[in-house]
Amino acid sequence: MYEKEAWKEYDLIYVTDISFDVSILQQCRKFKNILRLFDHHKTSIEPFAPYFKWATVTITLNERLTCGTELFYQYLRKKNLIGNRDYYVEQVRLYDTWDWSKTNSKLPNYLSNLVMKLGLQYFYHTFTERLTYHDVNELTLFSQYERDILLYDESREQKDIESFLSQVYICEVKNKPDIRHDTYRIGVIFNASYYSSLLGNEMCSKLGVDIALMVNLNRDKIEVRTARDDIDLGTLMKTLYNGGGHSKAAGGSISLTQNFIHRILSPFGETVHIEQTQKPS
Repeated sequence: MYEKEAWKEYDLIYVTDISFDVSILQQCRKFKNILRLFDHHKTSIEPFAPYFKWATVTITLNERLTCGTELFYQYLRKKNLIGNRDYYVEQVRLYDTWDWSKTNSKLPNYLSNLVMKLGLQYFYHTFTERLTYHDVNELTLFSQYERDILLYDESREQKDIESFLSQVYICEVKNKPDIRHDTYRIGVIFNASYYSSLLGNEMCSKLGVDIALMVNLNRDKIEVRTARDDIDLGTLMKTLYNGGGHSKAAGGSISLTQNFIHRILSPFGETVHIEQTQKPS
């Protein structure tokens, strides 16, 4: 968007739940004049501190973890641009911060699963009105059709997670001198599933790893999770993998895919050209 100067078509651009390379602001001053950023990742605080007049970056709100959706929602409420959606936003916050796992309710997780299974348009048209009420729960919110999907998905999810756990490589890693701990016990899996948050937590709790590292070769991305309080994954990913995130959940970029392809195809001969297919626009 920036390189193609598509931003010139807009009067205002809202960026939520994700940051970007602040160097582009130094290259184009006009660009920052139409930006509004709402982010809750710890690694975004320092680079965007000079721009806090229009960049809202905070980890907590009202003494609990917040999320990009909540920060943007509070902004819209102050501008009188949206009606009351407190209950819906709280479900998003609970899922995004993983605080739902500390409660007896699986409602945030169920809602997220339905977005994936039925699509954003179905979710928007179906649940926007339903979630304005505060007296709903797992039993009253969903239709029988939706409950059947959730029941099937929950059963399949557990089987998939158990299968993934049997595919993990557990590695003892001796650290570089500039990293805090002497060694890490790291679980590595090559996994492109949207179960990454659940899988990462299960790797930590059931396999006893310090860091769960999930590699997605299709996108040259990695996601990491930890259950330890003395490990800051956001800082590690920013330092080691040009990424960022939270202390216990973060991500970064890798450049391994083409090397893997060359290695895999070497028995056939020398690979002289690699081209990835593009998604239809």
